[in-house]
Amino acid sequence: MKKRSRLLSVFFVLLLVLAACKHVNNEHLPPKTMKKILIDMHLAEAYSIMAKDSLHRAGVKNYDSLAVWYKDIFAHYKITQQQFTESLNWYKGHPAEIDSIYADMLSTVTRLQSTKPNPR
Repeated sequence: MKKRSRLLSVFFVLLLVLAACKHVNNEHLPPKTMKKILIDMHLAEAYSIMAKDSLHRAGVKNYDSLAVWYKDIFAHYKITQQQFTESLNWYKGHPAEIDSIYADMLSTVTRLQSTKPNPR
């Protein structure tokens, strides 16, 4: 009887551990949020190349500015860099999902460009 209760205890502990592992691996930012964050990050990347000061010439990525902008993006979406990295890693393991996000991003960016006022 004692052996049986030990086996049941071990079984339940293993079941809980497996359930916890599955739960952690499936946590990721939803596609809609990930799309917004990635758009902001890509815009920050572009701005970091255009940002020019006494230490950085135009056309060279300004990593100082980029770090500040990334921090602001994470704060805006109320996430940590670790949450973003974990989500990005999850999406890397699910290429169809990330492809869908980038396809949607392209249509969003195209729509934003078409609503941009024409400077004359």
